[in-house]
Amino acid sequence: MNIYIECFVMIPFIVVSLQFYSWIVSLEGEEKQKHCRALGITYTTLGTTCLMFRSLGLAIIGLILFMLGMRLIAHGLDRINKTVFIDRYKEDK
Repeated sequence: MNIYIECFVMIPFIVVSLQFYSWIVSLEGEEKQKHCRALGITYTTLGTTCLMFRSLGLAIIGLILFMLGMRLIAHGLDRINKTVFIDRYKEDK
């Protein structure tokens, strides 16, 4: 009975989380970086917290949130100006 209540609460929560994810990823520039990092840290923290309860339903939701958080953090670390690459050096004149 307890797993049904968890699913009843967590399914709308994960749908709202996916909506926030798609909205944040669609932003541009520095605003995207700032929001991606903040929401990524939040999702990673919530995912880790869900994993601590050791319930099957919460473990699945925790893994989903943890992976979404890691993807958001990676989007937040993406460079805005991609004209300069680390592995390419300017030739000396």
